[in-house]
Amino acid sequence: MILLSNGNVIDGSGKPGEKSSVLVCDDQIKDVGQIVPTSDMEIIDCSELTVSPGFIDVHSHGDLEVLEHRKDKISQGVTTEVVGNCGFSLFPKLCSSALVPSFDLFDRRDRDWVDASDYFNNLQKGGSLTNVAALTGHSTLRANVSGIKAESLDSQEWRNIENHLSTCLEQGSIGLSTGLNEVPSSFGDFQELKKLCEIVKKYNAFYTSHLRDYKFHIIEAVEEALNLGRETQVPVQLSHLQAVGKKNWKKMDRILELIDQANKEGVDVGIDAYPYLAGSAHLTQALPTWALEGGTTRLLERLLDKESRDRIADETELDMANGWENILIASVRENGFQDLIGKTIQQIAEERSRSGIETALDLLIETKATLVIVSFNSSEENLKKVLTHPLTSIITDGLFTEGNPHPRTFGTYPTLFGEFVREKHWFTVEDAIHKATAVPARRFRIDRRGLIKSNYLADITVFDADKIGTKANYIDPHHSPQGISHVLVNGQSVLKNGKFSGQYPGRALKH
Repeated sequence: MILLSNGNVIDGSGKPGEKSSVLVCDDQIKDVGQIVPTSDMEIIDCSELTVSPGFIDVHSHGDLEVLEHRKDKISQGVTTEVVGNCGFSLFPKLCSSALVPSFDLFDRRDRDWVDASDYFNNLQKGGSLTNVAALTGHSTLRANVSGIKAESLDSQEWRNIENHLSTCLEQGSIGLSTGLNEVPSSFGDFQELKKLCEIVKKYNAFYTSHLRDYKFHIIEAVEEALNLGRETQVPVQLSHLQAVGKKNWKKMDRILELIDQANKEGVDVGIDAYPYLAGSAHLTQALPTWALEGGTTRLLERLLDKESRDRIADETELDMANGWENILIASVRENGFQDLIGKTIQQIAEERSRSGIETALDLLIETKATLVIVSFNSSEENLKKVLTHPLTSIITDGLFTEGNPHPRTFGTYPTLFGEFVREKHWFTVEDAIHKATAVPARRFRIDRRGLIKSNYLADITVFDADKIGTKANYIDPHHSPQGISHVLVNGQSVLKNGKFSGQYPGRALKH
């Protein structure tokens, strides 16, 4: 038994913390209150520390990281992750023609997961630091049955995609994710999504949407997602909600009005967001989707053809909501271009005496379209509106890449509690914990997690509220958080006095 003794226990419900102890027996919380220590207990003194439920990251891209035992999430207090977001999951396996830059971010090498069962078996066999639930990605499904083509699915392809989705849901995947501004998910129209959501509803699962647009057509994109909820009665999660670019910032009030109205009508809708003004993506997301049909090879061919390149340049510029000075190169997978990392595309353009758009297209050719960027998208006013909205869960949207990945990969929750609770006072610590624990647990029906409560599973994070924070930033993100001393997953100490125990007690959380 483990006794977390005399901490400020903030149970995740939103109510004020209390000086208490938490007794953990096996994988569960046995008792909370004034507990007298006994000789058979391992006592962890939590005086002057906050005892919280483990943080639940319902929008993670750690699909491979959990298999490889990367410590970036557990070190910031995350005990449960939902992977398979934005339309990209590691199952079902891809056909050979399914090559687009975003799939390259998940380096499968010679590994193939035929279905969800394969992935979960791999997870269970190797263990993990965190608990893991998995969505099935629309892009992966579509790439499996039809490669990277823009046309509607034919009857055989539809039967195949329906069978794959149904199989994965039967095997424990918690729902379907789309990435509707990335190919091939972007090729799916409303009717295709509606039919897929009807399957999801049949399995009482979830639909999470990386929207079709976050810029000039964000209102229409939000309406599309909400209408899928209205017409199919499927729970809809709006992923990493934001309005990209100063020209679109004023739309946020209308977006939140639409969400609130849908919620009042009975649409089962939720929001998630990360506590940063910048996002991160592959540079190819800035291009028109037709340019990516056929995958990376065809994109590079188009960029080398003057007529196609000119069209790509014109359409990309027309759809830009921010400037090239707002787009920072985070990583380059192709060797020989590491000197680009940390520079904006505008800086490189000035060094080369080229325009921003021509430089961006040149870089895609030179690096074989392997550029990952950090893009400064949001206003602080909008960020506050979204983060503090009652339907919002706090997420990382984190993905580890070589180079300088977005600092959210290493420091989302320390940033939340350090910058936005302690310094800016956007939340009380109780409210922030609620949004990082009970809200996502309830939203995704993650059973017996998200609260410090008797008979709940013992996923617990202990931190110093006066010290929690991170030095991770966009130029220098590789820093471990400060102020997090203990993390328990399923009752086992994974992080103890800031050091890793070598235990991998995480579980596959099947639907």
